[in-house]
This record gives sequence, C-alpha cells and structure tokens, in this order.
Amino acid sequence: MYAINCPVCKSAELYEAYPKYAGPCITSDSEILPQATIENRICRGCGLIFNAGGTRGATEAFYRDSYSLMTRSNDAAIQSYQGPEAKSQAERTLDFMLKFRQLPESGSVLEAGAGKGEFLGHFIRHFPRWKISAFEPSRSYEYLVQANPEIAARRCGYHEYEVGENRVDLVVSLGVLEHVDNPFDMLVWANRQLTDDGYFYLRVPNFSNNPNDLFCTDHLSKLTLPTIRALAEAAGFEVIATDESGVPLFALLAKRSARTGKIGQVYDENFAILSHNEMIAQGIVNSVLECRRQANSKGEAFAIFGMASAGLFAPLLGHFEPHEIAAFLDDNRTIWGGTVHGRPIGGPELIAKKGIKHVALSVSPVYFEQIREKLAPLGVSIYTAK
Repeated sequence: MYAINCPVCKSAELYEAYPKYAGPCITSDSEILPQATIENRICRGCGLIFNAGGTRGATEAFYRDSYSLMTRSNDAAIQSYQGPEAKSQAERTLDFMLKFRQLPESGSVLEAGAGKGEFLGHFIRHFPRWKISAFEPSRSYEYLVQANPEIAARRCGYHEYEVGENRVDLVVSLGVLEHVDNPFDMLVWANRQLTDDGYFYLRVPNFSNNPNDLFCTDHLSKLTLPTIRALAEAAGFEVIATDESGVPLFALLAKRSARTGKIGQVYDENFAILSHNEMIAQGIVNSVLECRRQANSKGEAFAIFGMASAGLFAPLLGHFEPHEIAAFLDDNRTIWGGTVHGRPIGGPELIAKKGIKHVALSVSPVYFEQIREKLAPLGVSIYTAK
C-alpha cells in the first residue's frame, strides 16, 4: 500500500468509491491503457471526487505520447445533443459563452488545451479582431496549427505556459480541468494569466449527470458544480454564470482581486451525487451483461449504444471477449467507420445490417428516454440501468 492524499487539500481522510480495479483501462479517447488502476476516492476534507490512480503522475507523458481524441480524421468531432438539433460541441460551447457574456469587438483570448482548434475556429469567425493564442500538449496540436495558422500556438501543457506582462482578457479551457493532476492549481494558473477584469470560461464533464466518468481512467477529477464553485472562489474567481442541463457543465468565472486560498467544504453535496452515480454506473455495466446474456441464450446478436466509459468497460469487468459485441452504435456521424475494442462504430442502420436484436445503452442517464424512443421502432430489446 502507498499513502494517498487529496491532490487539492492534501487531506488523508478519504473514502473509497466504485470501482476498485487494476488491469486494462479505457481512456476518454476510447483507447486502452494496457495496465492502469481506477482508485476513485472522495475527500472528507474538501469533497473532491478523484481517481488516485489512472494517468495521475504521468499526465505529461500520456498526453504527449498517447492521447488522440478525435484525430481519426479532420472531420471527427464531439457532438452535442442539447437543443432541437445536433451541433458540434465546439459550436454549442461558443453559443453558451455568448449567452453568458457580451464580448467587445477586440481583445485577447488564450485557449488552454485547444485540441484541434474547433472552438477557436468558431470564435475567430465571430471575433476577427481578437488576438488569439493557444497551447495543446497532445498530437492534436498538429491539427490545431494546420487548421488555424494565424493562431500563436505552442505544444505544451499549462505548467509550461505563462503570458507574463501581456495578460489576456479571456482564458478558455474546454474539457481540460478534469484531466490535470490538481484542478485548483490550474484555476490559480488561469487567474494569473488574466487582466484584472478578465474572465475564465470553462467546460467540464458534469459528474452529476455523468456516472460513466467513474470508469474513465484519465479524467482524474470527477467535477461537480459544488466543486467548481468551491475551487473557483478559493482561486480568486466569482462564478457569474453556469449551465448544467446536459452532460457538459459550462461556467463563466470573473477574476476578483482577493484570492482566499481556502477551499470550501462540499463533501455532503458531492457524497450524495457520488452515491447515486455509483448505483447508476453499476447498473449500466449490469445492463450490458444482461443484454449479452439474453442475446447468447437466444443465439442472437447484441450491440452497445453510446461510447460512454461504462459500456466500453463492461467486457473488462464482465470477463468476456469484445468480439462478442456485434457493433457499437452512436448518433455521432463523425466517428462512424472507426472501431473500439476492434468492433465497428456506426449508426442505427447497423441494427438491420448485422441482425442485432438486443441493445444496451451506455450513455448518460439524461439521454436514456430519448434513445429508447429512437430505437423503439427498430424491433430490438433495449437494456438500461434500473
């Protein structure tokens, strides 16, 4: 055994959470780490929910050498299904920012962990007079500079980047805070890069709506709105706008002169969220196993709908070979034609093509009913967490 402390408040008073696991693990880009651990904890001192294992302690090497989110093609992109029609997550993210705050015609923005530059592409079209800078540690950097040659970009992590005296009006961080070893440290860093009246705009997976995150080995913090508020205020920010209607949590933070450094206690709120999500996460895995059992008993094919971590993890926890899965189904057309676990990814048309009769849902619970309605006319048995 080795000592584990909360990465934020350093408390050793921690409680274990589901699952306790060592072996091959799934990353947020749907790849497999051959050997890693999931050691989820909740801190009694501050309430942070975090994975003490996973990529922790090796994040720089992981993003430099391994991470490849949405790099299968130039068009591959995360999709958002909030609202009446599907949009790219990047475009939806800009919509929320513009709803939160009216920006001036000119200014300066830094995106921390810009990925392929999708958000900045939309931002530049809306604000052509803004000065744009960015950094990205993973191989997505190559896509970033190719798509946006006008951006001043570097390949590095936030520890290696300082704006110095030329502080910026806006720092943007989308799907990054959950990956770093210490989210409070990154908030303090962001505060330091901003002008006195600057803003920090962030998007993270909302653990309140995303129990699947318990299985994601490189999402080191399982972030909730109570945690974001507590960390932001201690880092010298005021939370002035949020939205948590879907899986992502969006927040706009305004820089304030005083930084308390004292992190508020949100254990009770987060413990309630964690307890609920542990049951749902186990339920999603069990629904995949029941789907497989029913399909095998009838000699029929089964599939998993959704690319959430619980469904991808089910073969590992259930000790069955992924080749038994006929396909992974998803609404995101930009990833169709790819594979995960060596199995094809495609749309609902694969149901008829592969004779699929059973489908387990591996998505956020906020989408259970929406997907049930979509699949109901296709003549399949549908399995979800109870």
